[in-house]
Amino acid sequence: MLRLQIAIAAGRLAGRASQLLGRGGSAVPGLVAERIDPRLIDRLVASIPRVVVVTGTNGKTTTTKLLVGMLESAGRRVVTNPTGSNLARGVATRLIEVARRGRVDTDIAVFEVDEAAVRALGPRLRPAVTVVTNLARDQLDRYGELDTTAAHVRSALEHAAIAVLNADDPMVAGLAGTAGADRFFGGSDPVRAQMPDDRTLYGDAGGPRPGPEPSVLVRAAEPAGEGQRAALTVDGEDLEVRLLLPGVYNAYNAAAAVAAATALGVEAAVAAGAAAGVVPAWGRGQTVEYRGRRVRLLLVKNPAGFNQAIRLLAGEEPGAQVMISINDHTADGRDVSWLWDARVEDLAGTGHRFVTSGTRALDMAVRLKYAGAAAEWAEPDPRTALDRFVDGVAAGGTATLVPTYTAMLDLLHLLQPDTHRREAWT
Repeated sequence: MLRLQIAIAAGRLAGRASQLLGRGGSAVPGLVAERIDPRLIDRLVASIPRVVVVTGTNGKTTTTKLLVGMLESAGRRVVTNPTGSNLARGVATRLIEVARRGRVDTDIAVFEVDEAAVRALGPRLRPAVTVVTNLARDQLDRYGELDTTAAHVRSALEHAAIAVLNADDPMVAGLAGTAGADRFFGGSDPVRAQMPDDRTLYGDAGGPRPGPEPSVLVRAAEPAGEGQRAALTVDGEDLEVRLLLPGVYNAYNAAAAVAAATALGVEAAVAAGAAAGVVPAWGRGQTVEYRGRRVRLLLVKNPAGFNQAIRLLAGEEPGAQVMISINDHTADGRDVSWLWDARVEDLAGTGHRFVTSGTRALDMAVRLKYAGAAAEWAEPDPRTALDRFVDGVAAGGTATLVPTYTAMLDLLHLLQPDTHRREAWT
């Protein structure tokens, strides 16, 4: 216990020092504390009655936020890692923040966990429920081939009591039978057609649903203002859900969260009703006011996610102003060849105006040119690019930013300079 207490104290001190130096500190406390007590996570989690893990390629942050909202609406006290810091050090940091006398006083913890880190964290967290949103090729320089990622997730599921799985994703559906029990979510045929899995993304013809019929089914999803209306069937009960989150992919995220919430004893109607009050996490369809304009952010990290952003952009009225900001830092993936796997050609003929920014602004400009949707200019510096982009938007108008992960963080500091990352995510 003494070692744990020293680790917690040292971690908190390191976090405060990091913040004073302007370096954020969302992972530093956990990194320092685990050096002192490598079993810190195991010890603190032992005091939590139930743990939920949310993992997968896309949708982890949004699904986690939706599930937390549903559990809180049902009266549960919830601890989560809201900053998107989803490696072991991020989980450890959050536990350090809420620990008192070596314990965490809460009803349940919901942790977003990176799909490569989940293999090691699974046996340490021993979750009551593990949600797997989807599996798609992402950052091949870091994760390797998709079969490797699936093996990481499968190993983690061996330590879960219940797995909540995407019935429409062959790689995820193939994980059935690994956890103690399975629960599935998915979409009707028209909805499924808008959510291609990794194989159809790369040219496979697809086919019938690869998994069993879902317990939570997205029957329909249609735009409604800046969000959407989704029709769900939950264990035979039809429900309507109003989401502040755009895109069919977010209807899937909501279905995953409902499936997990009901597996944890929350009534379906309570879970569905709570979804309506969950605002987008920073960059996930959020709109902010900036210099008299409205700026919407659509995070992209891989071809599957980029295709969903492209689908949203292609459905807008001609003349939309769009800045695509591509970075190649470690958190983004150093290899940006994935830009050529996305359906950028679908933007040709939309009549939209495109510009590019980020460390790989020129790469994105080349991709747009070959797609027939040439960029008007490319500017690597984020501040210069943002100012130039916004200056081209009429006062009171709306523009869209499409950034990768670290580019999104750059934009956070520019668009909302006094906002801490934790505040932005929550």
